[in-house]
Amino acid sequence: MDREGMSSALVMRHVLLTICILLSIGCERKGTDWSILGLFVGNVNSSGIYRPVTNPFDPGDSVSLNGSLGGQTGSVVSVDGSNSTLGISTSGSNFPDIFFIFGSDGVPNSVDVNGDGVPDYYLCYRANGSYELMTAINCGGNSVKVIPGQGYDTNGDGIADNSILASVSSDSIPPASTISPSPSTYGSALSVTIACSDNVAPGNIVYTLNGNTPSLFPVEGTVSNPSRRSFLLGSGGDGTYTVKFKCRDLAGLEESIQTVNYIINHSVPDVTISSPNTYYISTKSNAISSSTFTWSSNQSGNYTIRKNASNCSSGTIVENGSVLAGVNKTFSVNANTLNLGSNSFYVCLVAAYTGFKSISITRDDTSPSTSASPGGGSYGANQNVSLSCTENSASQCLIAYSINAADPVIDVSNGTVTSGTAYSSSISIPTDTAVALKFIASDGAGNLSTLQTANYYINTSVANVTTNSFSPASLSVNSSANQSVTWVSDQDGIYSIKKGLNCTSGTSVGGTNSAGTVTAGNSVTSTILNSYLSDGANTIWICVANAVIEPQYGSTSFSVTKDSVLPTVSSVTPANLSTNYSPSTARISIQFSKSMNTSYSATATGSTYSNPCYPAPTSPTLSLYVYDGANWDCLDFKAKFTWTDSNNLQIDLSWIQFPENSKLTWTLSKSSVQDISGNPLAVDVQKTFSTGLGTQFFSPLKTGQTSCWDSNGNLNPCVSTYQDGLTQYGATRSYSINYNSGYIADAITVDSTTGLTWRTCPEGYKSSLDGSNNTSCVEIASSEVTTELSSCYGTDSNNSNKPLCSWAFYDFQNSNSLNHISAVNACSYLNSLHSNAGFAGITNWRLPNQKELETLVSYGSSSGFPSIVSSAFPNSLSDYFWSSTLRMSNQYYDWGVNFNYGSSDSFVRGNSYKVRCVSGSPSLSRSISSLGNGTVRDVSSGLVWQQCSAGLSSSSSACDTGSAVKYNWDNAMNYCANLTLASRSWRLPNITELNSLVDRSFSGAYAIDQSLFPNTKNSYYWTSTSYAPSPGNAWTVFFQNGNTTPFSAKTSVLGYVRCVATGP
Repeated sequence: MDREGMSSALVMRHVLLTICILLSIGCERKGTDWSILGLFVGNVNSSGIYRPVTNPFDPGDSVSLNGSLGGQTGSVVSVDGSNSTLGISTSGSNFPDIFFIFGSDGVPNSVDVNGDGVPDYYLCYRANGSYELMTAINCGGNSVKVIPGQGYDTNGDGIADNSILASVSSDSIPPASTISPSPSTYGSALSVTIACSDNVAPGNIVYTLNGNTPSLFPVEGTVSNPSRRSFLLGSGGDGTYTVKFKCRDLAGLEESIQTVNYIINHSVPDVTISSPNTYYISTKSNAISSSTFTWSSNQSGNYTIRKNASNCSSGTIVENGSVLAGVNKTFSVNANTLNLGSNSFYVCLVAAYTGFKSISITRDDTSPSTSASPGGGSYGANQNVSLSCTENSASQCLIAYSINAADPVIDVSNGTVTSGTAYSSSISIPTDTAVALKFIASDGAGNLSTLQTANYYINTSVANVTTNSFSPASLSVNSSANQSVTWVSDQDGIYSIKKGLNCTSGTSVGGTNSAGTVTAGNSVTSTILNSYLSDGANTIWICVANAVIEPQYGSTSFSVTKDSVLPTVSSVTPANLSTNYSPSTARISIQFSKSMNTSYSATATGSTYSNPCYPAPTSPTLSLYVYDGANWDCLDFKAKFTWTDSNNLQIDLSWIQFPENSKLTWTLSKSSVQDISGNPLAVDVQKTFSTGLGTQFFSPLKTGQTSCWDSNGNLNPCVSTYQDGLTQYGATRSYSINYNSGYIADAITVDSTTGLTWRTCPEGYKSSLDGSNNTSCVEIASSEVTTELSSCYGTDSNNSNKPLCSWAFYDFQNSNSLNHISAVNACSYLNSLHSNAGFAGITNWRLPNQKELETLVSYGSSSGFPSIVSSAFPNSLSDYFWSSTLRMSNQYYDWGVNFNYGSSDSFVRGNSYKVRCVSGSPSLSRSISSLGNGTVRDVSSGLVWQQCSAGLSSSSSACDTGSAVKYNWDNAMNYCANLTLASRSWRLPNITELNSLVDRSFSGAYAIDQSLFPNTKNSYYWTSTSYAPSPGNAWTVFFQNGNTTPFSAKTSVLGYVRCVATGP
């Protein structure tokens, strides 16, 4: 090397070393990103393809030839450690099943995968350091993915269309090898070829020339890759040369060792045959009909040319004569003189010894066949077409082709393409146009194949697929339901419904319209059968292919959940078996264990359900019963269902409030709800709970009594009597009859003192205005057909309306099959009037509780009945009216007010009484506590109470000292007037004041809070209120159960006393 060349080399080495340091890559060649280095050495082209300057594969490397397709290929192995046996083992063995074929620069440029020594796929070196197999040279054609154990995927469908690796793994037949020329005596060194063949794929060849036994493992001898190996024999001079050889196939099977001997004797004439003009000839017209070769000998002598001979004494002599040393002789043979197939010719020269050379000429009268891969058709992706030729003999084919042009033509006389293009690598087919690919081939004998035409149309555009609706919309199904989807494509195509990762690898599902053709813009409803769905999430693809072959897909996907687990109830409100639940809102809330179908059946959000009890529904969605101490009695209702979210169902009952002190049970049918997958409940939901009393408190009202009477019922002046007519303690009543705007026929009575609003007329009556705008209540005639009658009517066995206008507390059917609706639900119809705007525009009408109903009692009139303010409630009834409060100590009874007298009492629930409806929910609650000095302060009413009954006292507030004393009415009045407890001015309470201490929440023998008023007697206590219609009697409160009565004679009845003072 001159000085300038040495300088350049040193500079380049310095540059490369600097780059290696800067990139911190250590100049390793495997797995390196060559893109930056290539900028300096100039080996990276604009497409990011790099050509290494040295072989990048070393034995022991783990390597992938799949590039961006992913997946490990195997390990680099070399049987003898040299490049000549270098390859890749995909099976983990020490022998390759992929053989590298090297270029002239010592770098692998292709691979042989079937052991024939011919490139099958071509190596592409990417600038990012990855390697990839392609179907054409220069990184052209399709990417090839190696699938170990299976083969090679050349079209990207994930399936090994070349299944050679699978065939290798099942191979059980050993290979066989041959050696040529035949072992004999030769006059000079000669080239010997060992060829390995196998039923599937031959492998390595190993041979020795030194007499040792050849072995592949451990290596003994010379090893080469398949399928043949040639070497020079006899260069050492005259003598006997022994060749031992064998081969293995790609399955690892080996043949037995073969041994042959060649003799080199320079006294034997050395015959030399030059290559003929062709080794293949044919009798077919326009083919090559003859073959000519030239031969000579280094000695003079007589010769014979023998056809189909195996030595110089066999075969047919087709020419003989004499020849001088060094003089060329020409021999020609016509195809019609040969047998079909290979015909051997021995040129034998006889001098002192006999020497020979042989040559084979093949007669091939069979035209080659050609094929295109992939074949013609409609494709949805770019295609690179490979042309192949199948030939009867071992000659090579020449293929000519044209695209959308004249027929290709081959001149067989000289093997050139005169029209079209000589095929050398895969052909890229133009897209979005019709393509006619024409091709023809000739073999070595000049036989022409049939001209073939493959028509292609490649459509690379894909459809947009849109889903419009689903059924069920939740995209969740149970173990039996199918899933449907309605969808549309904006292109014509071939569609299929698949489940899995994508349209390529997914599996087809069955069902209506699960595959077929689709027209652009036309909606399709496809049904996926339940049996094709797995438990859990299933990704479903609607795939619209743009072609039949190698399609691309326009697609959309959605997830369908198959759920076979039945829902359960996680919790309910009121809680099961709960007690003292607030009755303020008649609502049941159910929480389910999983998301439910909020649009299903009768319980869909916003839907309502009515249960009339009689006639009993066949399969009720919901039913409710109230306990009477021995039996469960049906209560009619109307329920509204609301899903507050997918797990929580809210049921609002038409009662507005639950009955007080009641034990209720409800049942929701298991078939009335489903989860979003369509699974019902396993069993009906049945829960039981008990209510307490409402917490609202009404301050005692004025009784309306303004007169005073002595014990004999004589009217007396009220001065210094301390009677109710004198003191007139309590809140002043304030009523007004109103007609809300737009509801001229709906009279309501507003009680501004209590905050309650009442329907002015009792049920069964309607309001009427006279010319002076005075309101009256008139009975609804049975002939009138109005929605108002719905509360007043029962139904008979024919479900026909019958006027009743009285109600039992619960629903029942009498002996005449007349169905009575309950008082509990008697007011609910008012909320539905006027298209659900409600009576007078109010939608919370309900049955009043006992405390509310008692606020209506007026105690001042001595002229007659009923005991109610007639100016506020005209034409009222002197009758029994129900409340919603059950008797805690015996739920066979319900509380109510007898407006004949105004007394509070409990009645058998099956009796038929009247109903007056109320609305509003006063929020005042009670605040009452012991002051620790023998008194109890009720902040809510402004009253202070004597803690112990008269005659009892206690320093510990137990009221256990002394004895409770009974008094007649006059003495009771005097006792309180003279009481000086806690330095207060005391008096006997009026009826509304004493009744405010009644507590109906206790189930024992007392209707008062014994923690505040211990040792209260379960008997009658006097009030200062006389019974106005018969003033020789006074009102008393019976604290055993909370009854009030006006029929306690002032002179003869002895009652207990509890005094009251005005606070604070």
